[in-house]
Amino acid sequence: MKLKTLKYFILIAATALLASCFPESDYMYNDTGMFTLAGPTKLVADTGDIYYITENNAGAVIPDTLKRVMASCDVLEAVSGKQNEYNVRLNDFSGAICKAPVPLHAADAANVGTDGININQAWISGGYLNLYVSYALYQGATKDKHVINLVHDNIRSNSDTLYFEMHHNAHGDSPENTDISLYDFVFGGRYASFPISDIVGTGKPVIHIEWDWYIGDEYTYTREKSTHSGNIPVL
Repeated sequence: MKLKTLKYFILIAATALLASCFPESDYMYNDTGMFTLAGPTKLVADTGDIYYITENNAGAVIPDTLKRVMASCDVLEAVSGKQNEYNVRLNDFSGAICKAPVPLHAADAANVGTDGININQAWISGGYLNLYVSYALYQGATKDKHVINLVHDNIRSNSDTLYFEMHHNAHGDSPENTDISLYDFVFGGRYASFPISDIVGTGKPVIHIEWDWYIGDEYTYTREKSTHSGNIPVL
């Protein structure tokens, strides 16, 4: 099955509206993507470009606790005397979970979890596997209670295909808990960015991801899950 198209309102969809609030002459171009935070006002794009935030219309400062961030920037001007360095206006951002994949031999199912999780978007850039994932969030619960992990199946993996599994531990706040009604859930989501360059090495393998998501349409779900999968080539 192909990676599912995102059905929820997320940052990428919103940033086009934000950028349209400014006249075209106000900036060179808009760049929306995943960045590495290199300082309070310094972003390194996965392309290698360096952005200095000289204007901030995001309504908040990017927390220095973040390593990776999905952001939308208007590139205002090139930094004088520098190559591939620019001053930008920050329009919006969303923090991304950033952690190393868990090797299969070290993956304790009780810790990484077996609760439902859906991959809505996936792409590779900057040596990272970047994802937008969604899951059933118990009303009143915080996202911090929901832990997601990428497990690397180093047993099945070979030089042509690397196998990964997405895991979600809801710590009891999931539709699989029979004491909780399905009507008490909403859908939450977040960005995640997993470093995979050490696993990929110098080759160009296909990244194969598997995940379990609840059976049903966007209006009705059951407690039963089915396994989905998708491939992403390393270019």
